[in-house]
Formats: sequence, structure tokens, C-alpha cells
Amino acid sequence: MAEDKNDPNKVADKKYTIGGNVYTVDQETTNQLVLDEAAAAQTRINMKLAADEDKGLKTYFTTEEMRAAQGASDLKKGEYEAIGKQDRLKVGVEGLERRKALETEGAEQRETAETVGAQTRLTEGTKGQQERLTQSEGLQESGRQARETQAERYVGERGLVKTTASEARETQAERYAGERGLIGEGGKQQRETQAERYAGERGLVSSKGQEERQTQAERYAGERGLLGEGGAQQRQTQAERYSGERSLERTRGSETRRTDMQREAFRRYKEDRDYSQARGAAKV
Repeated sequence: MAEDKNDPNKVADKKYTIGGNVYTVDQETTNQLVLDEAAAAQTRINMKLAADEDKGLKTYFTTEEMRAAQGASDLKKGEYEAIGKQDRLKVGVEGLERRKALETEGAEQRETAETVGAQTRLTEGTKGQQERLTQSEGLQESGRQARETQAERYVGERGLVKTTASEARETQAERYAGERGLIGEGGKQQRETQAERYAGERGLVSSKGQEERQTQAERYAGERGLLGEGGAQQRQTQAERYSGERSLERTRGSETRRTDMQREAFRRYKEDRDYSQARGAAKV
């Protein structure tokens, strides 16, 4: 049956001018174009839904990763706090034990120094007493022997030289008076010298003991101060180290999150670009 060109129900063909050429498109071709446009629209809708779901999944996984990172950071922070606390307790115990040991050592040394000083003073006192007794006995014996010798000699001289006895006695008396005075002065000077020497030695021993005790006290005070400063520096170093590590962990987490966000933004840009290219190709 021939087709009636004058049929009023028939849809007229559409004409399109492209590049100066006129193209006539029938109804079937037009219907096909409409179907292709609907398919392309459905494809775009499907791609958008897939992108939204992918975005939701990415957001969920990113949130979970951030929570896991925060939990790990909290655990690490607690671990560092526990380590710092134990270190501070350890340093405190070591310092306490060191101070107790130094106090005991100082007490023992002071007691030893006091005993040595007491024994030294007793020894020096006994030594001085014995020396004075020895010198006194020596002087007495020497004087007695000298007097006996002089007496015997004078008896002989008086028997031999009677005419000069009076002059000899006067001369001898003057000489012996001078000798006795000389011996007495010599003994007095020796005793004063001995007394001054022993007094000086006692003062030297006392001063030496005092200086040694003061030196020991200053040394122990310096060691206690050094231990205290060393403990303070160690605690400060530990605090700075843990603070730096916490800051490093925070910075590392921030950089990781920033990198993930940049990667996600690039992925979305790439999907949008591919979608735009596909849409442009579909229109052509």
C-alpha cells in the first residue's frame, strides 16, 4: 500500500541545516534521537548517584581514619605521660637516696675527724708534758752535777790557794750568779718557745680540722646542688622532648589529613572533568 503524502495524521519530517547543507530527518530518526538523549540523561543521573555514594563512602572512611588516628594519638600521649611520670619518680628516688648517702657519709666523716682531732690533741698534750718534764729533769740534773763539780773543784782550789780564796770565792760567786741567771733565762726562753710552738701546733691542727670540715660541707653542698640541677635539667629535657613529640604527632596527623583532602579533591575534579567530557561527547 502506497504511503499517502497528504495524510493529516502524519508528522512532517524535520529539516536541519548544517554547514550550508539541508538534511531531512524522519520521525523514526527523531524518536531515536529522543531515546538517545533519555539514555544519556539516565547515564548522567546514574553517574551522579555513583559519585554521591562514592563521596559518602570516602567521607565515612576519612572520618573513621581520623578517629583511629585520634585514638592512636591519645594512646601515644597517655604512654608518653606514663613514661614521663615514671622517669620523674625514678629521678626523685635516686636523688633522695643520693642525699641520704651523702648525709650518712658526711656524719661519719665528721665523727671520724672529731675522734682524730681529740686523739691528736691528747697525744700532743702528753708529748708536751713529757718533753717539759724531761727538760726540767735534765736541767735539774745538769745543775746538780755542775754544782757538785764546782764544789769539789773549789774545795781543792781553796786548799791549794789559801791566799786567793777570798778573791776566788767572790769571783766564782759572781760567775756562778751569772751562769745561774743565764741558765734560768735559757730555761725560761726554752719553756716559752715550747709553749708557743705547742700553742701554734694546736691552733694549726684546729684550723686544719675546721678548714677540712668546711671544705667537706661545701663539697657536699655543691654535689647536692649539682644533683638537684641535674634532676631539674633532666625533667625539663624530658618535658621538652615529650612536648616536641606530641607536636610532631599533631603536625603529622594534620599533614596526613590535608594530603587525603587534596587527593579527594583531585579525584572529584577528575570525575567532574570526565563527566563533562562524556556529556559533551554525548551531545555531539
